[in-house]
Amino acid sequence: MQLSLTLLEEIAFNNPWLVNAANPVPETVDYQKRIQEKFLMDPEWDRYCILIIGPRRAGKTTLGYHLSHTLLHQKRFDNLLYLNCDLQTIRTQLTPTVIIALLKYYHLQKPILFIDEAQRLENPGLLLKALIDLHQPIKLIVSGSSQLEMKSKISESMAGRAIESLVLPPSWFEFQNLMSLNEKLIFGCYPSIIKSQHKEFVLGELYKQYIEKDIVEILKIDKPHVIEKLITLIAHSSGQLVNYQTLANDCQISIPTVQSYLDKFEKTFVIAKITPFVGNKRTEITQNPKYYFIDNGFRHYALRNFTALDYRADLGALVENFVFQELLKFKTQHFLDLTLYFWRTKAKAEVDFIVYKNEDCFLPVEVKYANFKRPAITKSFRSFLQAYQPKRGVIITRDLLAQETFENTLVHFIPLELLEKLFIEINMVMSV
Repeated sequence: MQLSLTLLEEIAFNNPWLVNAANPVPETVDYQKRIQEKFLMDPEWDRYCILIIGPRRAGKTTLGYHLSHTLLHQKRFDNLLYLNCDLQTIRTQLTPTVIIALLKYYHLQKPILFIDEAQRLENPGLLLKALIDLHQPIKLIVSGSSQLEMKSKISESMAGRAIESLVLPPSWFEFQNLMSLNEKLIFGCYPSIIKSQHKEFVLGELYKQYIEKDIVEILKIDKPHVIEKLITLIAHSSGQLVNYQTLANDCQISIPTVQSYLDKFEKTFVIAKITPFVGNKRTEITQNPKYYFIDNGFRHYALRNFTALDYRADLGALVENFVFQELLKFKTQHFLDLTLYFWRTKAKAEVDFIVYKNEDCFLPVEVKYANFKRPAITKSFRSFLQAYQPKRGVIITRDLLAQETFENTLVHFIPLELLEKLFIEINMVMSV
């Protein structure tokens, strides 16, 4: 097959090691270790496709490069072909036939094939399935920033053949010493934010790119002003029961359209939805979900509010969002089969989060970012403990580290600055 000159030039520019063996695949500059890399590097997955999904600029490409470099360094594979589908020349010409021709052209016997931003392809699922069906020693690493596109186009074709890893902005454990807690709460944890002296500007660029690229260009939604208004409304009400009718009225769109847009925000990793924990109690609400932002910096840019913590009217919601983000990151980075719920009764008793594995393994978590003089369990938290009698519970505080037993439940009070203790509690409960 005759390969086009423009395609070869683009590949040569992005893969200099293929045209000059004296230029090895470079190490990733200033790479910060991601928790999931140990699991993804297990030799058991060498024959699997590694599917890296997550929001834009959360570190997917960096992780993919690092995995590639490490696999080459360990001599498990012998070269890398990197294909960036954000480039029009790549995405319009990429077919199984073209890839096979490229492997032959560069004499690649046991390569890593890293397809970046694969959701830009017309049908990435069929492409990857065709490559796997060749039964060649090719290591596939695929990244994408839209779960909507990646799930619909890839997952069905890759069932049983792919390891999926959700890469979110770095967690508490990963970049703990690179930003203060206050900075993380206000500006979030995107890698480009962490070392920037112009955090608000960088967040603005990230926000605009999301609207222009993911929403307008990829998802073909031609009402960016409605999208921005809806994102702002969700930012104001994050952590509260969603009212679809109110959102529809405020945005002057239908309820089904609101629900469709919120689903797209989820699938492009701006927000996440949690649903009510439902036992066998008729007094519990069972339908209305809540939404949280994946990153506080994105939320605060939507609000255009970077006010310091001591002067914020939304401090409680802000900290609750942060705790949710860290719970989600802990669950995904460790590949844990856990579900995050909230609990609320018709009488409005409420617990912020229920970390749930099964009916015998669950942990209620309440966020009370206030100064405690002594341990105090709220009436709502007591109601849940009495109804479900968990072995342990956690209340996140501003400054109190303590524990207290209520009936048969050991309740730990953990300051936000010692959040790692929350994950110790989760591990203890889930290991039973």
